Amino acid sequence: MTRLRSRLAGALAIGLLLAACSAPAGGEPATASAPPTPAAPSVDATASPQAASDEPAVSGAPDDPDPTPVAFDDALLAMELRDVRSGETFTLGELAADAPVIVETMAIWCSNCRQQMGQLTEAHALADFHSVSIDVDPTEIAEDLVAYADREGFDWPFVMADAELATMLRDRFGTAVLQPPGMPKLLIRTDGSVELLPLGDLLSADEIAALVTG
Repeated sequence: MTRLRSRLAGALAIGLLLAACSAPAGGEPATASAPPTPAAPSVDATASPQAASDEPAVSGAPDDPDPTPVAFDDALLAMELRDVRSGETFTLGELAADAPVIVETMAIWCSNCRQQMGQLTEAHALADFHSVSIDVDPTEIAEDLVAYADREGFDWPFVMADAELATMLRDRFGTAVLQPPGMPKLLIRTDGSVELLPLGDLLSADEIAALVTG
């Protein structure tokens, strides 16, 4: 009888021990834990938008449209002139939009004018500019001016000043601009400004080149 009781007590103790081992700590039933959620990839805030885009990059700005021709608000530059040799019309503004212009008022009989135009010829080999010679002697005619320019080898436009052009020059620059021996010369810059150069000065080719490039 004593041996039976000992066996029953041992079995009871083993049962209690097994029950204690199978129960989770804290007395609550065990549950399977969910797998950890993968972390979202980090985004570099300094990265360029192109790095996160599938669109190809476009480099450079679109080509600029053709430049608008320069328009000068100056009656002298807008006046239509006619080259006595070619018969073609032009304006001083059109020439100035391309390069500086030296305009000399002259007469066929003026030896000072011829000497100054010789220096202009040499200056054209030194700098890029336009020349225009305007005959302001109302007694001279276009045919004689053509023969004069061809004989002297002056290959830029020659113009006969009509009353309107002569009056415009006189009113703007004074009567001296219509007196050829003083070798009156205008410098028209590419910005449309017009300057009467010092009267009576025979400019050398180097001086002319410096003026139009300065």
